[in-house]
Amino acid sequence: MRSVLISCVLTWASITAAAGETPFAAPMANPLEARVGSIAQFGDQTLRLDIGASFDLSEIFRDTVVGWLRVGTDVMTYSRLRSEENFKLPVETIDFLFGFNAAWSAPHAPLHARLRLGHISAHLVDGYADEAGTFTRQRPFIFSREFAELLVGWTAGAVRPYAGGTYVWSRLPRRAEPLIPQAGVDVRLPLTTSLELRGGYDWKLLGVDGLYQGTHAAQLGVFVEMWNGRGVLVSAYVYDGRSIHGMFFDQHDSYVGIGLQVQM
Repeated sequence: MRSVLISCVLTWASITAAAGETPFAAPMANPLEARVGSIAQFGDQTLRLDIGASFDLSEIFRDTVVGWLRVGTDVMTYSRLRSEENFKLPVETIDFLFGFNAAWSAPHAPLHARLRLGHISAHLVDGYADEAGTFTRQRPFIFSREFAELLVGWTAGAVRPYAGGTYVWSRLPRRAEPLIPQAGVDVRLPLTTSLELRGGYDWKLLGVDGLYQGTHAAQLGVFVEMWNGRGVLVSAYVYDGRSIHGMFFDQHDSYVGIGLQVQM
């Protein structure tokens, strides 16, 4: 019940958040970004549900000398659901992320950056248990991390490459390595006054027990503007690498899906 209540609050906050420009646009394919939407995964009858928002709380400065700086907050959940008969969608696992961010763009160059400080916790949910409520496939454990993430991007027309990384200064389990290099690219190409092609690719290097593995996420779709910059993105999504869910942080996850996402 608590998870459902938090998800409802985040959905309301996301939809009512004001649309507008920002110094650093969120990387499109990065799984750990605030979004409202779902991705139906082909083959394994599972559904990824993301509910969250990123708010700019204050504009520190905006001028032609030092650039543009805003600070804000991030709140989000990302969960895995299982599709069953009679439209049942048991929740198997859910992750919570919250924190603060600072986004900056240069005054006379297409250079921009974002720093995030955040906390992530993960939990198994009753949809992963058997009929008696026992977790037989995997026992729950404490998954928690506090991190700092820095990304730097450069916009060149419709393309925006970015690179950076994450340092996790506090983590449980300790088996997860603290340094996470990251790089990617976003593309936004207007098709008509209300249609835009949006795509992205995100790469991370995630380590467990000293063994690092590349993690790849890609998304491509068409954004349909409904009103005042807000609309719906219909897209295909590909993921291959270590799972985004903390309860399965040391397991490999690979899927292709199609999703619907509200964007502002």
